Amino acid sequence: MGRIMRRPIVLAATLVLSVVALLRFGILPTILVMTLGITAAILVGRHQAGLFKLRSSRRGAQTAAWRPSVQHKELPTPTDDPVIVFSEPVVELFALRTPPLAHIQLSATVRSELDGLALGRAKRIMEAPDLLAHAAADAESWPYVETAVQKSLALARSRGIEFHPDGQPRLNQALALSAAQGVLLAEWRQLEDGKTVWDGTSAQIRASDAFAIQRITEAMERRQLPELFAGIARRPPVFEVRLLLPYTLATAFFLRLRGERPQAFAA
Repeated sequence: MGRIMRRPIVLAATLVLSVVALLRFGILPTILVMTLGITAAILVGRHQAGLFKLRSSRRGAQTAAWRPSVQHKELPTPTDDPVIVFSEPVVELFALRTPPLAHIQLSATVRSELDGLALGRAKRIMEAPDLLAHAAADAESWPYVETAVQKSLALARSRGIEFHPDGQPRLNQALALSAAQGVLLAEWRQLEDGKTVWDGTSAQIRASDAFAIQRITEAMERRQLPELFAGIARRPPVFEVRLLLPYTLATAFFLRLRGERPQAFAA
């Protein structure tokens, strides 16, 4: 409205148009012109006084600014996020769909808080744009992704899985994405707690990390299974292909904990 004419100009234009209307069309059109002009002058004056605003006709101006959903925002820190010991993952640990840390005595309230934090963190990791591309471009993080993928492929071969050459690139990419998510989760932990404390060959992490690992793998399983099966020519009936996803993510998470705090690829 910065370009809108001021009230005196509107009144002057109304007077000129009224004279023209009176000379050419008569009294009734003149009354109509004067009514419209006076109304416009009143509205302009009210707008300049800030009594009302006009909506822009441009579509872009009407579009509301994007606001993150609740899950995008970091939830409050749980009242208790205990330190737990995390050893190198074994694929059998993911065979049973049990609640995270079922063997640890945690109250229902603490479990709910841990799961809430893990849900928000998992969604932010899963929805991170171009996560795999950023990981591949980061010399600090990519070696952990590659190592985790190779460990998963070796595990699959040892369990009797045969790969299809034409589809294996899709399978490799699916595993690499899971590994990149695990690396990002580990770097998030390092940013919050500093350098990882080790107890022999086991790392000290937080209980919420275990919840986040399960949340990510549960959500990604349905999306990634078609990519996994695209690269598998033969599989034994006793091994679940879906287990490659949590195993890869947890392995990359475990490997990245040995590194220093992230410098480039940070959440």
